[in-house]
Amino acid sequence: MKNLHKLVLLALCLKLLPALEITHFEPPNWWADMERDTVSVLVYGDDFTRWQASLKSPAARLIDASAYPERHYFNLTLKIRKSGECPVLFTNPATGEKLTMRFPVLPREAHTVRTIDASDVVYLLMPDRFADGDKGNNHIPGHKDPLRAGHRWGRRGGDLRGVMDHLDYLVELGVTALWMTPVYENDYINCYHGYTPTQTYAVDPHLGTTDTYKELAAACRERGIKLIQDHIVNHIAPTHPIAVNPPSPEWLNGSLTEHENCNYRIMDITDVYGSEEQRSLPVKGWFAGYLADMNMEHPPVVDYWIQHAIWWIETVGLDGIRQDTYAYSDLEGLSRWANELKREYPGLFIVGEIMDFDRTRLAYFFNDRQNNYLSSIADFGFSSMIYQLIVENIAPEEFYREVSNDHIYRDPNMMLTFMDNHDMGRFYSAVGGDLSAYLNAYTLLFGMRGIPQIYYGNEIGMSGGHDPENRREFPGGFDNADHNAFLQSGRTDRENRIFDQFRAFTDLRKHYPSLFTGPMRHALLDEVYCVIRRDEGSGTALFLAYNASGTSREVSLAQVLKGNYVSADTIKSPLNGSALLDLQNRTLVLPAKESLMLILK
Repeated sequence: MKNLHKLVLLALCLKLLPALEITHFEPPNWWADMERDTVSVLVYGDDFTRWQASLKSPAARLIDASAYPERHYFNLTLKIRKSGECPVLFTNPATGEKLTMRFPVLPREAHTVRTIDASDVVYLLMPDRFADGDKGNNHIPGHKDPLRAGHRWGRRGGDLRGVMDHLDYLVELGVTALWMTPVYENDYINCYHGYTPTQTYAVDPHLGTTDTYKELAAACRERGIKLIQDHIVNHIAPTHPIAVNPPSPEWLNGSLTEHENCNYRIMDITDVYGSEEQRSLPVKGWFAGYLADMNMEHPPVVDYWIQHAIWWIETVGLDGIRQDTYAYSDLEGLSRWANELKREYPGLFIVGEIMDFDRTRLAYFFNDRQNNYLSSIADFGFSSMIYQLIVENIAPEEFYREVSNDHIYRDPNMMLTFMDNHDMGRFYSAVGGDLSAYLNAYTLLFGMRGIPQIYYGNEIGMSGGHDPENRREFPGGFDNADHNAFLQSGRTDRENRIFDQFRAFTDLRKHYPSLFTGPMRHALLDEVYCVIRRDEGSGTALFLAYNASGTSREVSLAQVLKGNYVSADTIKSPLNGSALLDLQNRTLVLPAKESLMLILK
């Protein structure tokens, strides 16, 4: 009788145990007919202890069903067969309770990734600082990072609708690819920039919804604008569920209470004679000291991010991925990540961010020895070279020698080139508002090798020091603007002068794309740096020159202009003084510290 009482008491206790609650799962769905037809679903819940899972569905076969060491997670590995619903049955043998989780397998719609190369012009913007198109999402109840218009780190209210409202402006400018800083949910303080993700399968509510994002992507496609998503595998917010309670300790490098901080020393990664301990700190240390570092040495983490990127590419219709803080993750894991994306989308553009101005260290990540499947890297070294030439007046011979050493890179013409971005002080401030110096730099940027990137506001000469002064609101995107730079009539004379010059630069890629995907030749002629790019099919050539000396120079172009050119269309002329090109005698006179760009026919 006593044992019977114990059994009854045990049964009553089991019945009192709370039923399983599944909060969500990642990815939220998959598709039929994918190259990656095996998907690991990370299921979030309150307590998976004692629960088991089974599946009977023509849409997929259940390969693995197992609880993680951390009781809030469960893994389902599915082999996808065809579209349909996968009703996964969770059962607790101890209580007999059952719960069904329905995982959708969708029919796949054809998505063709559009190639991004040196014939493109990329535009980088921060949605929060570009334009406020939907005031209905300015105030999100309970969100940890509300609008704070007067705070230097506060949100301003820009959103995806605001970007959509000004796509025609980007078309007018001549942009062919759009890169936005991350759009994932950032429910954390001072995270308007998007690099503190708290939920990576959702759009931040201040920016819109996934449907808004899809609408923006469709609008871009209609206008011929390719879409690049800013992606982060290195870190997540400290409040992300995986940071608070990882599925297993191996998912993170360290923990919230015990971790090392990233020292940002990329040289410790590229040092071929360095120790593993030395290399570990920048890779396993927590970025900014508080962002939870994901362990890309752990295969389930790599799979998690592979599926994440594919899900967004397929859901939205992306053409490229910009991988943030590339150098600070495990390189083997990153290579497998990129390889899987390229297997699914062979033409996908993947650009890695390695924020180092040393060209030799950059080349470590983008050379023939590194089989990392990157299409491109952000070329901070090129930015530094032009900066030194224009602002610091280094000898043109030094600039020429550095460019001559581009053999250290896998494909210099595929590197993303820029004068500034959201992590750098604006170049217009660096030249002190000197319009001639500013446009000289961009003459080199748009004429030389690489894929040029415009940071929002470059095209009108926006100023500002380092973060956050380089992230001010675009004039015209917000109610408090004193003018509207989206319109020609709203821009100042100086802004229109810069905008028109940028548009002249971008028009070249529209009308002569093959000039930029082909080879570049250069020469240094008595402190005048010259570049020639020739389309062998039409005989058309791009010619640019920059006189780095302090006096006017007359130079012979006999070694540069090999073709039989009879006319020249001016794309960029000197702002101070006049250039004189004699095609018959092949001579050029160029004023001091001035540049020239021509189309020769």
